[in-house]
Amino acid sequence: MADLSHARKANPVIAPVEIKVNLDSPVTDALDALGCAAEPPIRRDIWFAEARTHDAGNRFPLLAGHLTIRLRSGDRDDVTVALRPCDTERLVGRWRSAFEQPEFSYRLEQDWCGSRRVVASSAISRRPSGSVAAALSAGDDPAHVLDSAQRQFVVMCTPGGVPIDHLVTLGPVSSETWPQVRIDGCPAHVERWTVGDVDVLELAVRVIPRHGETRADLERRAATAQSVFEAAMGRRGLSVGSDHGATKTHRVMAALTVGP
Repeated sequence: MADLSHARKANPVIAPVEIKVNLDSPVTDALDALGCAAEPPIRRDIWFAEARTHDAGNRFPLLAGHLTIRLRSGDRDDVTVALRPCDTERLVGRWRSAFEQPEFSYRLEQDWCGSRRVVASSAISRRPSGSVAAALSAGDDPAHVLDSAQRQFVVMCTPGGVPIDHLVTLGPVSSETWPQVRIDGCPAHVERWTVGDVDVLELAVRVIPRHGETRADLERRAATAQSVFEAAMGRRGLSVGSDHGATKTHRVMAALTVGP
């Protein structure tokens, strides 16, 4: 995946575009067609945090409020708090622009999947390998795993401040990642999530703003890249999923059960 520091230098106001494709084809067939089957993936476990209090009509209150808390453990660990879609008018202070610190990243990006286009913002804290899994195995409330900056992000940038205390952990979801797959010369990120009967495969490519490029220029270039990327799937006999369906996060969370 591209370094976001380049995007900040190129244009501090225009967010990169991440183009996503969810495939309807059987996952094993798709991995063969993409040349991933012969390459060992990076394996990690993923958990999600949700509100402990919910009702029959809303199993996932945080997700319904566009807030996702993801905890990941494996060769490297991280905790991500994301708003997707993000109301950019609510971003205040340092949360208005992407930044990078030694153990913390804040990202803003345009998230495209077919005709669905939203802005996403995410606060990511990096942790020592295995530390997230150890904390969750010990029964820690996932709210305690968030750092102070992530709590500040939620309080300052969500309507009224979404309550993130007393959360419940959902998972794990098995993740397999191929971070640099060349598709017609273009580097793509391929990720498979598996839990229960759900097995989803998502591909993503990034389009980074160039120096002096306007938002309209970037979006035209991204639209061309999206057409080329989706056409490449068709040439490999792969079916692109509908952009009106559930995201991969919604699909795997629906397969998980919220505890008491």
